[in-house]
Amino acid sequence: MVKNLNQTISIAKHIVDGSITIDSISEFRSILRLFPDDPALHRVFADLLVRKKSLEAAIRSYSKAATLNIELGMMLQAIICKILEWRLKKPTRQRTQRFFRALRGGSFHDTALNVFITSLSFTEFTALVNQMVRVRLTAGKTVRKIGDQEADLYLIVTGNLKATTLLPLNGKQDEAQKSCVYLSENDFFGDIYPYDAEKISQTFVETITAAELVKISKVKLRRICKKHPNIELGLIDLLKARSEIGAEGLLRRVRKIDRHILPINIEMQIFPGKSGDNQIVLDGYTRDVSIGGMCIVLNAKYAHGPSMYQDIRNVQIRMSMPGDAMIVSVAGKIVWSKQVYAEDEKTVALGIQYKSMTPKLGGLLVVFADILYGSD
Repeated sequence: MVKNLNQTISIAKHIVDGSITIDSISEFRSILRLFPDDPALHRVFADLLVRKKSLEAAIRSYSKAATLNIELGMMLQAIICKILEWRLKKPTRQRTQRFFRALRGGSFHDTALNVFITSLSFTEFTALVNQMVRVRLTAGKTVRKIGDQEADLYLIVTGNLKATTLLPLNGKQDEAQKSCVYLSENDFFGDIYPYDAEKISQTFVETITAAELVKISKVKLRRICKKHPNIELGLIDLLKARSEIGAEGLLRRVRKIDRHILPINIEMQIFPGKSGDNQIVLDGYTRDVSIGGMCIVLNAKYAHGPSMYQDIRNVQIRMSMPGDAMIVSVAGKIVWSKQVYAEDEKTVALGIQYKSMTPKLGGLLVVFADILYGSD
């Protein structure tokens, strides 16, 4: 059993980003028992099962990862998991329609990419997905250079990238200025429309971390748009909505800080009853604030068995900033609980998933915590 919570969280994070590899199915299952609702871990586990030729188990794991991604509002990630599942076993039309209905019925953030995908009919959706090509890259790899022909539309599944664009010279400048934008999951890039225009890239794109992309060639897009004109109309809207540097640009510059790991004091109100009455107030700290949630370590005086927290769903977390100058209150739900050791004392750790918080607001919470508690 892993006794140090920070070590456990770190191991899981490094398994997902590929810096730690577990080659044992049984060992990986023990990690999944700690993080049963982490779609990225289920996806990596499925990859391991494929390597081990355990294909039926891999199909189930990819399907589980897709379902969890839908529950977390991660549409593109869910689609990729299904693509991997379908490569192992060709789906029936009914199964594909069932997944499409699950996507349409999911609760997703109103990003340009999500709006585009949900605007498609079933036939249009399958035509687009069939043209997707996965690209996996390590950190520091060049995706596109200045001067390359714009031939593909890229969608970012995981990872962080940096796009550096040369700005046009004005009359008072001796050399070109550069604009840098950080891109992350669910962003997209590629100046591929109109299809008949030959465009040369003015942007240098490179990976900052390991990344997974989806690439769709301009040639294939033009072909399916001739058959499905609604896809072309959706692409036009998608490319018009391309994010610009501004308020969004500020967030993107700090998106590479995807979680804050220094301790933050918290007070947590839990609501055992359905009516919200009889609230219980606990305190502790967190060493892991991410865009989607946080891991809370309760003070040792609450070191009851973790099972008592499993049926509690509604929580309100109050994060106190230095000197109590500001209190940030966040609504969430408990998605897992585990007995851990912190500073040689037995206690309980709780995994909290935010409720009704967009990735942008979650990212701002991480940045805020990092500014106030960071070591720099």
